[in-house]
Amino acid sequence: MDSELYIWRNLTKTERGTSHAGRRMSVFPVKKFFAIFSLLTLTLMSAPPPLRSETTAADPGPSLPLSDLAVPEEIGKVQERFEGSPAIQTGNNLRTIIQIQDVHANATAQQNIAAILERLRVVFGVETAAIEGAWATTSLPKSHALPTSREKQLLAGTLLDDDRISGPVYAAIMSPEPITLVGIEDETSYEKNRALFLAHLGGKKEAAEKLRTYGASLQDSQRALWGPELLAFGNSFGKFRETSDLGKFLPLLLQNAEAQNAGTSDLAQITLMRDILTLEKSLPKERLEQAVRNLMREYKNTPWTLEELIRGSKIPTQKLNAYPEIKNLVRLYQMRDQISLQELTAEIQTLTKRILGTLVKTPEERALWEKTERFYLARRALLLQASPEDIKILGREKSLFESELAGASLSASLALSLDFYKVVQKRDEIFFEKIMTDPTLAGNIAVVTGGFHTDGLSQRFRDAGISYVTIAPELGDAPMNEKIYAARMKDAGYRMAENTKPDSLHHSSPNIQGKAQSATLSELRNAIAWIDDKFRESYEVLLQTRDVRRAKTAFLGEPVAVSKGDRISHLSRGGRILPKSKIGNALSASGLRVSEFMAKPRLEQLESVRVWLQSPEQQEKVMLVSSVQVLTKMLSQENVAKLLRGAVEGGDILALAQDIPATEMPEILLSTRGIERFEVPDIAALLEKTPRFQRFAKKHPFVIMKENYQGGVYVVLPEKPLSLVLFRIITLNPNLYQASKDPAFLALLQDLVAEILSQELPGKAA
Repeated sequence: MDSELYIWRNLTKTERGTSHAGRRMSVFPVKKFFAIFSLLTLTLMSAPPPLRSETTAADPGPSLPLSDLAVPEEIGKVQERFEGSPAIQTGNNLRTIIQIQDVHANATAQQNIAAILERLRVVFGVETAAIEGAWATTSLPKSHALPTSREKQLLAGTLLDDDRISGPVYAAIMSPEPITLVGIEDETSYEKNRALFLAHLGGKKEAAEKLRTYGASLQDSQRALWGPELLAFGNSFGKFRETSDLGKFLPLLLQNAEAQNAGTSDLAQITLMRDILTLEKSLPKERLEQAVRNLMREYKNTPWTLEELIRGSKIPTQKLNAYPEIKNLVRLYQMRDQISLQELTAEIQTLTKRILGTLVKTPEERALWEKTERFYLARRALLLQASPEDIKILGREKSLFESELAGASLSASLALSLDFYKVVQKRDEIFFEKIMTDPTLAGNIAVVTGGFHTDGLSQRFRDAGISYVTIAPELGDAPMNEKIYAARMKDAGYRMAENTKPDSLHHSSPNIQGKAQSATLSELRNAIAWIDDKFRESYEVLLQTRDVRRAKTAFLGEPVAVSKGDRISHLSRGGRILPKSKIGNALSASGLRVSEFMAKPRLEQLESVRVWLQSPEQQEKVMLVSSVQVLTKMLSQENVAKLLRGAVEGGDILALAQDIPATEMPEILLSTRGIERFEVPDIAALLEKTPRFQRFAKKHPFVIMKENYQGGVYVVLPEKPLSLVLFRIITLNPNLYQASKDPAFLALLQDLVAEILSQELPGKAA
């Protein structure tokens, strides 16, 4: 719902027990906070490389508790930590819940939600996500079972970018291991809420115009009644009310406090913020980054971020003492944990009152200030951007708000908004009840809901003594696309085929089954098993047509005609139809069984590999991941430069970690188009910490060329010229890709390709 537009806690804090159980004051909404930890990016906050065997790492000891989670900065921020009281942590309360704030129709946010869920699975073993907008349970088994390939990544990424699937669905489809999605909605309440949202959409434009008129009238009154200093302070405060950007407002507030001799020495949270800013400014950025790099070399074989290692006491104190800059970083973490948004907000309110005490000269000026405050709160509610605390205040002072908004002809809009939020709060109760009682949601889980629901659930978790960590995904530069979100809610484009049956639904809805008409967004969200069927169908269309637009059309339930020629070409590309000259005893790559292939006579193996080496059409682009250092060493061998150019001139990509200075690089690696270099120290950092590479990886399947690299889910090739030929056939065929994870099969394949190239392709001899 549109309440999920509201993501207002961008401040990291730790709450212990029930000491900070209060809520944010609505008068001071906070969406954005200082970029106070601007130094703590990439190098400092990103996850260390995954396990590898090149070096011996410090023994990380037992796994970290989920409460110590600290996600890499480029995918999100931990905004709140709450540790349940030990006295009441029993039974189902002995758990940590990871709340992920959802932002609909923001592709970057959804990508990062998927990345957060995958990291939770890999690093902390969290394999279940409770999701808003659904009342089914599934792990999308059909879609998940499809082999990882360029086509699968392209289709899933396209549907995600177009807001046809969500981040959790993308994660469940693309994750190497299953992720279970559990809907926590009640269908009736959801549909009632959706109907109220659609009613709001119908009158939103008119209400917004009336709000503009009302706001302009208040501004005219301010200019007529307030003095210059009060007017200037009111204007800056008004911008804060609209943007909730505390990062910009707090310095102005402090400047006004100094100018008006409003004391701050008794305001502990504001004093703490000043100390944090002072300490951060004193940190030498370059020395800090170097210290982090030096320290993390010893822990690069762990899956944790630096902050997680520090929080989990994985780094001995004497080792931290050897790095003064990192000791200051630890102090910053500790100071940050002392920030309480509720207390900071109260202190800002106190300081504002002190400033107003000197700026406001008459009762009329104060009355206008208070009326302006109510206007901004009502505006948030009428635009469905309110917080739970806003709604509480509206409830307490309902008659006053009704009286003032009646003069602006906004009474009906106010009533509709309050009805909307009443149902939203009812859904919060339903969510909490399911999280506490559904057996599939026992233990540590992720919960993906919008900001308003996140807030409501946070209070309930506190009251129940349940530990939780709240994460906001990184949003990138683009805001939520409200137009797309509204269109999805109205549902203009989802159709289900007559024979579609969501038979994998654990709790299927009778409204879904067998429909041939437009499906609503709620049905789309709930029919994650239907998505499972349609994704597989549209994936097959993409394989046959190589047209993601037609595949998307098939996903939406529209008929897509695939020509006979397309089908034949598809079968031929997959090796299921072989050229007559090659039929013989050749085995198709798509029908490959490793044991069967390895038992064949060598001549038959060679014949099969010759067929696999027949290049598919160049529309199929793949990627070889390596490092500048590896390629630089290989270039001393004969024909490598020619093979390298041949690999990229056809359209494929070499993605290289920039692990040596640019001044030491061969010219070919600097100037050849198709070679993408990334400013990271090694391949692990390239895979885990580089959003630009991750965007490439969504579109192009890849293998890694690095001796002894422990890639886990990835195929790893040797640092040999042969790999510049071999990588293409492996990445283009999902079955061959899976088979190549078997070291014995990969060694045999390398040997066969080397023999074929030495006999048939002397110009590319490897």
